[in-house]
Amino acid sequence: MPDDTQQAIPAVPAARDAAPEHHMHLLGRYYRQVEAGRKTIEVRVASPSKRDIAVGDTVVFHDRDTGRELDVIVQRITPYASFEDLLRSEDTARIDPDGPTSELITNLRSIYPPSKEALGVLAIAFDHRPARPGRPMPMTAEQYAQTVPHHTVYGCLYIRDKHDRPVQLRSVYGSRLWQFPGGNLDASGEDPLQTARREAVEETGLELAPDTPPLLLTHFLHAGPRMPLNKVGLIFDGGQLTSEQLGRIRLDPAEHDLWAVHDLATWQELMAPRAFARLDAIERARRGEGPAYLVTHT
Repeated sequence: MPDDTQQAIPAVPAARDAAPEHHMHLLGRYYRQVEAGRKTIEVRVASPSKRDIAVGDTVVFHDRDTGRELDVIVQRITPYASFEDLLRSEDTARIDPDGPTSELITNLRSIYPPSKEALGVLAIAFDHRPARPGRPMPMTAEQYAQTVPHHTVYGCLYIRDKHDRPVQLRSVYGSRLWQFPGGNLDASGEDPLQTARREAVEETGLELAPDTPPLLLTHFLHAGPRMPLNKVGLIFDGGQLTSEQLGRIRLDPAEHDLWAVHDLATWQELMAPRAFARLDAIERARRGEGPAYLVTHT
């Protein structure tokens, strides 16, 4: 540890309108260590320009090999009388994480002659919070929203009976598809799980998945002739329903006219291939037998 003559400068940014910038060049391998978040202490001799560095200042490192640069904030500066003193007190893995500790002093003295070391040496510590503000965004959020494809989002609950047979509702619209309780996210402030729960109450009369259920499947549907927007669906595990719960299902006739419980083989006979592919993917994901991501082309 440092003795009484080698106190670290406290990590309190200096009070100034704009933190000064200090530029330092690094060999490529040291620059890459900083870039990867592995090197967090730079060692320099205490020349007059380096003694001007204060906690809170910006240091800009330049890669001698490529000309790239990155900026960091000085968190601590600790002076030492010599490289030996510094290496005894500092974590050498933060100075050169790839080099043997035994070679560090040799490497440092190959860079700095004794006359430079006699000025004293500094351990300049930093983390990887950026020191300089980023560039302004090229457009406003509203402008950006007009440049990307729009999507709709739905949330559903996958429910089953006590024998793990899927429960589905039959739609009164279009192709009369079999569906899970759920729907499109169209209420302000809702997330997909909240949508799935609300829609389940509206469509079945049951309050389902009171806790945070596992996400079984993320479903991406490409836009096509039948649907002009891409759609993203999140299907959550709504769990098993008891016979008593099944008996309390009350459908909204404006949306569904039938509910049913079948095994997968029967559902495959009743459903269109693309619709059954989603059911099959969900069930395989629930059992840990398949990926929890499905892409459908409409």
